[in-house]
Amino acid sequence: MTWFTAWWEQLGMLGQTLACVAIPGTILLIVQTILLVVGGAFGHDSDSADFDHGGDFGHDGVELDDGDHDFSHDSDFDYTDSSSHDMANSGDGLRVFTIRGMVAFSAVGGWTGLALWDGTRNAVITLLGAAFAGSVALVFAALVIKWSLKLQEAGNINPRNAIAQIGTVYIPIQPKRSHVGQVTIMLQGRFIELDAVTDNDASLKTGQTVQVVGIQGASTLVVSPVVR
Repeated sequence: MTWFTAWWEQLGMLGQTLACVAIPGTILLIVQTILLVVGGAFGHDSDSADFDHGGDFGHDGVELDDGDHDFSHDSDFDYTDSSSHDMANSGDGLRVFTIRGMVAFSAVGGWTGLALWDGTRNAVITLLGAAFAGSVALVFAALVIKWSLKLQEAGNINPRNAIAQIGTVYIPIQPKRSHVGQVTIMLQGRFIELDAVTDNDASLKTGQTVQVVGIQGASTLVVSPVVR
């Protein structure tokens, strides 16, 4: 490890700071990629036996009326008037500041900064170059996410099949349907991300386990926290 010690010491404070950003970012990026591949490879259509696709279907007290998208739940949630919570479908926009985007920003920006610092030893050029490269990676990640969501829609993903399924909060969800977040969920054999809102009094944080209890609009899930 003497080579690493020598390399680390010659970086200086700025270089070491960039390395502390680049190395964890790269590790997280690799882990995210592995989890995405494993999730897609070993996923199974767990909801195929639980739902009747003929029109009305239920599961654990959740009922869907196909005509007007009325939903009811054992805990007396009422989703019969989704128009009262009229929100724009954020899936049509470009989500830039996501967890995956920030990881890409850290990894690409960090290594670009290290390369510039090693070649120029100019702090201004290094920081500007790192910020630019990281921003490009951030936007690219957002475009990839948007593209993948469009592929999901084109692949006949039916959000209604997510009702009563368990998922995990990916982008925090604000209380009382005040802001759209996202959840990751296994749906129709795929591990995907979908927009979500909640009627909960408190916000739902990243990593929190939730259950889908309804649908708002065409594809936004209505979720509630799972109490363990």
